[in-house]
Parts: sequence; structure tokens; C-alpha cells
Amino acid sequence: MTDLLFEIGTEEIPASYIEPALNQMKTLFTEQAKKHHLEMHSIYSTGTPRRLTLFVKGLPQKQESVTEEIQGPSAAVAFDKAGNPTKAGLGFAKSQGVDIKDLQIKKTPKGEYCFAIKKIEGHETLHVLPDLLPAIIRNISFPKSMKWKGSGLFFARPIRSLLALFGDQVVSIEINGIKADRFIFGHPFLSGKKIEISEADWELYKKLLKQEHVVVDITERRETLRTKITQLMAPYGATIDDEELLDEVTNLVEYPNAIECSFDEEFLDIPADVIETAMKEHQRYFPIKKRGGKLLNKFIAVLNRNESNANTTIRGNERVLKARLSDARFFWKEDRKTPLIKRVENLKNLAFLEKLGNYYDRTNRIIKLSKYISERLIAIDNLSVNIEFVKRAAELCKADLLTQMVGEFPSLQGIMGRRYAEWDGEEKPVAIAISEHYMPRYATDNIPASRIGAIVGLADKFDTISSCFALDLIPTGSQDPYSLRRHAYGIIRIIEEHGFTLDIKEILYTSLDLLPMFEQKHDLHYHPVILDKLVPRIKDFLKDRLFQINIERGYRYDLVNAVLNAGVGFDDIHNFSQRLKVVSH
Repeated sequence: MTDLLFEIGTEEIPASYIEPALNQMKTLFTEQAKKHHLEMHSIYSTGTPRRLTLFVKGLPQKQESVTEEIQGPSAAVAFDKAGNPTKAGLGFAKSQGVDIKDLQIKKTPKGEYCFAIKKIEGHETLHVLPDLLPAIIRNISFPKSMKWKGSGLFFARPIRSLLALFGDQVVSIEINGIKADRFIFGHPFLSGKKIEISEADWELYKKLLKQEHVVVDITERRETLRTKITQLMAPYGATIDDEELLDEVTNLVEYPNAIECSFDEEFLDIPADVIETAMKEHQRYFPIKKRGGKLLNKFIAVLNRNESNANTTIRGNERVLKARLSDARFFWKEDRKTPLIKRVENLKNLAFLEKLGNYYDRTNRIIKLSKYISERLIAIDNLSVNIEFVKRAAELCKADLLTQMVGEFPSLQGIMGRRYAEWDGEEKPVAIAISEHYMPRYATDNIPASRIGAIVGLADKFDTISSCFALDLIPTGSQDPYSLRRHAYGIIRIIEEHGFTLDIKEILYTSLDLLPMFEQKHDLHYHPVILDKLVPRIKDFLKDRLFQINIERGYRYDLVNAVLNAGVGFDDIHNFSQRLKVVSH
């Protein structure tokens, strides 16, 4: 058995592209190996911003020989009554490259048929790989790719080198004028050397690269960074609290290193959320906080260098962050000059979706739907709800979209709305609800803790789903540009965890009826399209989400289906969840 080492050397690939591409390489090779009758012991992929690497252990020197049976015409057609071959029989034998005498007659469910038995000898693996490896390169997909003129090759970044070793032999492949050889390259700044690899030896490959300041293994690189960052944070009692950021910076560097930097304490008068966002999203820095969560004027920057010019690097990172924070401070100061309530009218200048008006129109829909949900909860559940607070939170919930801060840091929408509402002197429950109504922002996020935030959040999510379905902007496959699945997930969790008794069908009728294209008919309560088409489609969508969510929670699929399709149905999501729990125990 022989090993294969394959490296695609490139210009710097975006961090988020790397691991999906490596997973594709493993899958594509496995599929191609199966297609070419090549067994293997194991397969591993790893990479850096400048290389995607595949290591396959235990490939055979030669393909397996295979025997194929190709069914031809029936025996009655291939041979006449005297047993002599007909034109059909001769033609089939010729097309398969066998002698007519070698055809075999076998019984099948449809009668006796002729079969050509062909033994296909396996080829040397070294001669199979030149077809297999380029197919992998050409079939890796990226969110965005570059195209080479005339070659038809799409790839994330220009390919600069190819390493392809089967044992100690170079695999003869060429892509876009680049021929595979036995050379790799060290770190572009700390080494720059061209390194020769004698054979497809994984440990040797890693060792030679590490000597040239490249840690090629992603797991090793991540843990090296984790150790360095943790050591720098330890004196302050801080720890890494963002694993996604650690994953991202791991794939931004080949030589994992980190340094501690600082910024002027005067910037701490900016909301901590803003400072953290500027650090993480714009610069990929790690904020340092005390054990209680208070932000310090310190941060960790990840390097792709050693400490040879540490002071220069520290000053450079501090200068960049200072510019970011100066902008943020200016936005914070300027935005507070205009109260949120005075921004609401200007939402008319911010488009929502074609045919559905602007964010001012959307705000009015959210206000009306929030009021409707509040009244239903008061009437059915006898819950205590301050409707005036609900309406005020709904009125202000989108106003921060017009602030300079949210324009610069879109992920702070809602969060800054709360900050500005507090500055404006709005009631505390109103300010909290403005921030909470976006929750959950992602799968593991919390739901709104306050009842007002939950109600406005439901109204916002129902309006989004209703609007998109009305425009036929429905998720398909993995495509969900308006995050409708996330909105549905949020609706389900909010209703479940707050224990709200709400009729989903009635909310959908109300939500859709508020859209401008469905003005009420005088003779009908609701537009026919709402009744006959949209509500059933949205309910099917929510039904699918309920099914998927509960399967992920570990419920048996037959029980989930049974409760979903029971006579009571799932219009009351809280009731559905309670019934599912009962039948599952």
C-alpha cells in the first residue's frame, strides 16, 4: 500500500472558505476513488490560507480488476432457430469487443438474454491519479471564485503550485499551466524557501513546513493560538469567550502568534458593545474583560509573524483600532442629538421589499400586529401586558437603522436602539424590548426575556415571513436569503418558552391582511389569496420547521408526525409542544 500527498498552493484564500473546501476535497476524492475502484485506509485534509492539503493513506499500487456483465438482446433475437448468430447478435458482440462465441445466455425475469462478460484489468494507480486529482480541483466550489481566461478554471484564488506525490513518485498532472512536482513553499515572510519533499510522508511534510514557520495542521494551529491568547489574558482573569473568532483567526495565519495591545482609556465611555464589535468584526481582535465582564482598555491581536518587530506591530494595531474607535465615538455623540422618535418619520426613505413599501410602513404593521398579539394574550391567557409600552417599543424598534452607528456596524441594530432609547429617557421596558425583538439572532442565542420584547419580536418575525411568502420569496434547499427558517425557529421558541396561547392561523390572517397588496374586500373578511394560498403554504412551512426542530431535540419522528397531524393540529404551538412531551414519556 502507498500513500498520497497532494497540496494545492495558492494566493491567500479567505478564512471562511478553507474548511468547507477541505471537506469537499475529502468527499470528492472518496467519490473518485470509489469510481476508479481504489480502496484506501484513511483520508485527512488540512490547510492554511496559502495551501489546501490532502493526505490519503494506504492506496493500492494498482486498481482492482473488475468483471462486467453487459446485457444484450434476447437469445431469440441474437440467434436464429438453428442457433446461428443474427445481425443483432453479431452487432452486440462487436460493440462489446468480444467474440460471438463468448456470449453467454442467462435466464432473467423477462426470459433468456445474451450477456457479454468482460474482465477489465486494473491500471496502475500512478496512471489513474492524473485524471482523478484535477477533477477534484475543478469541482471544489467556493462562495466566490476567480476565473482564468480561456482555461475554464474557477478557484477561490490563483493557484501557484501543486505538490502531488504517490509514494516517492510525482503524479503527472498539470492545471492551468502549472505542473505538479515535489516542492512546497515555506512562510512567505519568515521563510520564502522552496522545500523538496522526498516522499508522501505526512509527518515529514509537517516537520519540513514547521521548520519554515508554517503550522499546516489546523487543529495544532488553533490550539497554539488558544494557548498564547489564554496566557496573555490570564493576568487579567480573562478567558477566550468567542470560539467562532478563534476558528476564524486560525485560518488567517500560517504561523500562529499573538500580542497584547492597548487603547486609550478615554474610549471606554463608548458602549462596550460598540468597542467589542469594532474589535471583533472589523479587526479580528480579542477584547480583554475582567472576571465580572467589565471591558478593559486591552486587546489581543493575532499575528502571522514572530516577535522580531513586536513594538512596531503593536503600534500599528493600536493605531488602526484608535481610528475605528474615534469614528465610533463620533457616531455615538452625533446619533444622540436626534431622539429615536424623531427618526421614525424618516424610515419612509428606507426601502423594505419591492411592493411592500418602506420601513415606516413596516413599522406601522409591526405596531398593529404587536397590539393584536397583546390583546389576544390578555383575552386568552389573562396575561398582564402594558399595551402602550408594546406599541411604543414597536414604533421605535427599527429607528436605529437610520443611525450612523448602525450604518457602520449593522450587527448592532437593536442593541444601539436600546442604548439610544435609554439616552432619550424612554421607559426601561421599552428600551429593553427594542434590543430583544431581534432575538434569537442565531441558533444558540437566547430568546427575549421580557414579555414586551417577545411580543414585538413575534410581530416582527411574522411580518417578515408573511411579506416574503406574499412575494414568493420562499426558501428552497439550502437557499434562505431572508433567514425565514431562523425567523420560524424564533417564533416557535418564543411561544414555547413564554407559554403563549396563540392561534397561528389567526395571526397569519392578520399579518397578511396588513400587507398593501391585500386590501380588504367589502364582501370578504380576508383576501382570497390569503385564505386559499398563503396561509396554507406558511403553515406547511411552520409545520416542517416544527418537525425538524423536534427531531433535532431527540423526539421520535413517528410521534412528532402523529401529534402534528392529530385533529387538534399545531395552530397552538405551545399546546402542540405540551402534547408532544406527554406522548413521548
